[in-house]
Amino acid sequence: MQTENEIIHYVEKTTTLKTFFKHPPLHVREIGDGNLNFIFRISDESGTSLILKYAAPYLRLLGKDFPLPQNRICVEMHTLSYFKSIAPSLIPHLYHCDEEAFCFVMEELVGYKLLQIAQFDHFIPLSVYTKLGTFLAALYANAPKKHEEAYYENATLKRISEEYIFIFPYRENHPALIIPSYFQPSAKRALFLQNIDLLLKLFQTEKECLIHGDLHTGSVMIKHESLAIIDAEFSLWGPLSFDIGTLFAHILFGEIYNVFEQKPLQFQPILRTLWKAFEKSMGTVPEHILKQSVGFCGAELSRRLVVPAKAKPLEAITSLEAKTKAYVLCEKLSIEMVESFLHVKCLENFITIVERHLCVKTH
Repeated sequence: MQTENEIIHYVEKTTTLKTFFKHPPLHVREIGDGNLNFIFRISDESGTSLILKYAAPYLRLLGKDFPLPQNRICVEMHTLSYFKSIAPSLIPHLYHCDEEAFCFVMEELVGYKLLQIAQFDHFIPLSVYTKLGTFLAALYANAPKKHEEAYYENATLKRISEEYIFIFPYRENHPALIIPSYFQPSAKRALFLQNIDLLLKLFQTEKECLIHGDLHTGSVMIKHESLAIIDAEFSLWGPLSFDIGTLFAHILFGEIYNVFEQKPLQFQPILRTLWKAFEKSMGTVPEHILKQSVGFCGAELSRRLVVPAKAKPLEAITSLEAKTKAYVLCEKLSIEMVESFLHVKCLENFITIVERHLCVKTH
């Protein structure tokens, strides 16, 4: 279901969707540049619109030579429905879910921007990060009704995360990697590789709660102080610290962009606001969560330098010389985080590590 005619036909035979659009004809346009799935905007003459997300039997980014099970979209619709039940104001409304057609239809978030894009041009209200902190606490405090494991996680996508975050980036000349011509990854010490292996084992074995699995600034949309969390196909039973660390990393990608584009840095108030809201909602935060979050943050910073799905803020740096320096900075920051995460005792330890690398005087 990838052509305009196929989608229009699907809407017209689906009562829920057909009655939603009252002013035909329908218009269909592919939007977004996601790695995994196809996303279409469907609208009628009045401007009424919905978003349809479809999982083809392959990875959108790499094409038909990279097959993927289509049931990943079923995992996503189940997970988003669960997230809606524990954080209703932070998840878009799902109008229609079709497991047989491997698609679902949700509200269009009119006027919203990806947090990743908004980071470039605007001061983001700190209340956005407060909401993210409370969402993370809600994941830890709740558990969905029991289903078979495959209901909320896709084994193929989990394996992709394992390989592209913890394994492939540290195999010399691995064919899955795309290393920019201007960046030469440094040889990693034994301590770094031991800790990456430890993080992999945590990712594989710790089933703390149902996590988003890909919670970064490209899967969060904002409109002023409103927030919407999307793209949950990588969800899995895992350590909450994986979601926190991934989110930390992508906040920092935006801040590295700011360093080299001479824009104000905001990581201190952002990280403190997010963590304070998380702590407040949690009551007591188990010690391991922050430590592991810093480790997973370092792993995410490191792997995005060499995998096909690059960090968009780093790619947006205009000067090649600045981009080269940004890659080196990011790698050094990631190495320190991975090598030292077991010794982090409080958020201020983490902020000190970041400050050491992002301090303007250093550049």
